[in-house]
Amino acid sequence: MNKKLIALALAALPAAAMADVTIYGTIKGGIESNKTYSSSLGFDSNGNPRSGVQVNDWISSIGFKGTEDLGSGLKAIWQVESRLHIDGTNGAGNKASSDGFATRDSFLGLAGDGWGKFRFGRLSNYANSDMEQVDPGSYFGGYSDESVAGLGMFTRLDGRVNNALRYDSPNWAGFSFALLYGTDESRVTGSNGSRTNNQTWNLGLSYENSGFFGKYNYENWGDADQLGTTKSWHRLEGGYNANNLYVALGYQQIEGYGFGSYYNSVLGAVTNLAVLNAGATQAQINASKLKTKEAAFTVGYSFGPLTPYFTYAKGYNASLNGTDISNSGYDQYLLSLNYAMSKRTSVYTSAGTVKWKGGISSENSFGLGLIHSF
Repeated sequence: MNKKLIALALAALPAAAMADVTIYGTIKGGIESNKTYSSSLGFDSNGNPRSGVQVNDWISSIGFKGTEDLGSGLKAIWQVESRLHIDGTNGAGNKASSDGFATRDSFLGLAGDGWGKFRFGRLSNYANSDMEQVDPGSYFGGYSDESVAGLGMFTRLDGRVNNALRYDSPNWAGFSFALLYGTDESRVTGSNGSRTNNQTWNLGLSYENSGFFGKYNYENWGDADQLGTTKSWHRLEGGYNANNLYVALGYQQIEGYGFGSYYNSVLGAVTNLAVLNAGATQAQINASKLKTKEAAFTVGYSFGPLTPYFTYAKGYNASLNGTDISNSGYDQYLLSLNYAMSKRTSVYTSAGTVKWKGGISSENSFGLGLIHSF
């Protein structure tokens, strides 16, 4: 048989098999000027962060999804979504864990017209999939990454759970809920000689009507008494998004043991400050109960294709074993502007600063970039 005909036949097979597959994604990134403790730009001789210009990806992704009608209102649903880095940093540094195929929400499940949907795979917790209204911007995401031109610290627990099961209810007159369970498949033996049980439970509640919304997220982790682990997390968000006006408020409380990655891998200076204030060693602090409280507020208004935003976030003093650690909080201020060039392409710019208490240097970021959805 003619080789060209064979090639054409083979090329046609995937097209026929993927006739019901939707390809979607977002490509976004920009130029940033950063001066942060978590930046790869390093520190000066006094331990203060250095400033520099970087080309950064702002969490680009590509996904494939589809459905099959099984009859009687029942559908099979599936999705495979992956993280992309348009700045060429795939697999580098603290971004390595987010790279690869199916690193974002990827699942298989069933959906019904009257009972909602059930999925299993790698799935977002409720805060990551249905909240973050207080953080509408685009930036080099994650509290452990360079930029503070977004609420990366406030949203530090928003993420995905491996080996997860999730049920999402239908909408009942504006009310809905979601329930997620993440298993601990490894059950490795811990330092105390017992097997781990790091399962997690996550509940999300929502009400949306006439532009008003209110949402609640609760997550609990097993083995919460292990060092450096999170025990429980509550977040509330509410606001209004209609008639060109955008208003969102959020409050969260996180409890666990030790400062963990919230301070240790982001701001060693804050950890040192806490050690001094608490009059304890680092090991003693890591074994102590930690509680953090934060609030955030965002307001925006659309003038045709232009939407400016102002955001303020406050981290209150952390407490260890019920005692406040003085000067361990922060204040964050953000200004951002989105210009919609079309339905799928926009220009985005933002400037942010985090002011830490206790004489620790402020962090600053400025970014200008493009966003395109397909």
